[in-house]
Amino acid sequence: MILITFISCKNESKTENQNPNPNLDFIQTYEGTIAGKYPVHLKLKSDSGNLSGNYFYDKVGTNIEIKGTLMNDNNLTLSEFDEKGNQTGLWKGNLINKNRITGTWSKPNGTSPMDFDLFMTSDNYEGSKNVISDSKYSSYTGTYNSPINSGGISNGVLKLNYIGNQKIDFEITVGHRDGCVGNLNGTAKIDSKGNAKYSGQGCKSLTFNFNNRQVKITERDCNHHGMNCFFDGIYEK
Repeated sequence: MILITFISCKNESKTENQNPNPNLDFIQTYEGTIAGKYPVHLKLKSDSGNLSGNYFYDKVGTNIEIKGTLMNDNNLTLSEFDEKGNQTGLWKGNLINKNRITGTWSKPNGTSPMDFDLFMTSDNYEGSKNVISDSKYSSYTGTYNSPINSGGISNGVLKLNYIGNQKIDFEITVGHRDGCVGNLNGTAKIDSKGNAKYSGQGCKSLTFNFNNRQVKITERDCNHHGMNCFFDGIYEK
């Protein structure tokens, strides 16, 4: 009689400690950190356990695509991809309940692991992203001058205007005393690394790299200037 009672209690305790099967259909927004120091926001959709969505680093504010699977044992796996479709990271975690996800972020091959901890939030994902992005990138608006201006031989002026949605209008004017001039304007898109990139007719690419009050421009095959005029260089605000 005592033996039967002991077995019955043990089985009951085991049942109480088991995680219930997760809800495999939901759309939720989470916020938290990677490695305890990189704040992120993540929007996740589960369709019968097939996961899709985006996340962004609060410091950058640009969407990174994620997709993966959620299993009946609450474990999930997410792969992340850049704008060219290349895998850039791997998330492996556990859906503790609908309010929290914990696990490890790593490079696609599993190296450089970092713990992550995410909590469900009622904040709107797109609204949070726009507020963070606009606050960061609006400071890029202004006029920047090339250091070559002080020499009296050449000049270069860059004008930027952040227009929202990770897009920035630009106009570059350069010149040289031998008579060559160059001018180009357009709209550059800010990528997940915080760099702005432009590609258009007669210009294979322009890359804008921001550092404090400086912008470094790297050009590839732009024919909008003369032989002694270049868009390349560092422009200071």
